[in-house]
Amino acid sequence: MGHRIVAKIAEQRLHPKARMRFQLLAGKGTTLESVANWADELREARPETAPWHYINLAPGAKELDLKRDCPDADCITAKTREFQGLVRLAMKKQEERLDALRFLVHLVGDLHQPLHAGDAADRGGNGIRVIAAGEESTLHAYWDSKLLDENVEDEDALVAELLAGISLAQEREWSRGHLTDWTWESAQLASSVAYGALPGGEPKTLDGEYADQAWKTAKEQLAKGGVRLAAILNEMWGY
Repeated sequence: MGHRIVAKIAEQRLHPKARMRFQLLAGKGTTLESVANWADELREARPETAPWHYINLAPGAKELDLKRDCPDADCITAKTREFQGLVRLAMKKQEERLDALRFLVHLVGDLHQPLHAGDAADRGGNGIRVIAAGEESTLHAYWDSKLLDENVEDEDALVAELLAGISLAQEREWSRGHLTDWTWESAQLASSVAYGALPGGEPKTLDGEYADQAWKTAKEQLAKGGVRLAAILNEMWGY
């Protein structure tokens, strides 16, 4: 759901000529939403792509260091940048450029889920068991999907709410910076909210205060992801 929401927000902010360029590559009538989850659907057939969806940082890291945190250029930040370049290369085969575009749409969404830039020690929250609304899962799964499932009754209504809440000043501010800046922003949110507000115990029972703070953070990250995806695509195609 998170990927669809990011894509729907971005779709509303695409320059018309950028949308035309997107459809020339992806097919007439294709939407960002329709390709947003392709990269997850591909993971079983292409397991080598799994590390492309995240970056794990050393606990307590004071900055993002790709030489340390992504030494093989096989993480979300490096691959997103690589796919931007591939989409631009007209000499590449169309199918290769289309695959790069599909990955790009998906990975920008992943980049804004804080635990996709989480701690290496617990694999971005995958090693932390939690109980939320009476159900046990991992902390990562909670942020990936359960948080949305608990709070969203009408996906399109949430998209409309988020779009209406984005000011021009926010759009300009969020569009600034680079992938490394946005990765570090997610890592800081992982530290301060996803991990920082966790209760004690094992498994950890997430209370209403944690859930409220997590949802507030998630909504802003969904909006940022949509704005930034549109900004990347508009800039990539010269608009």
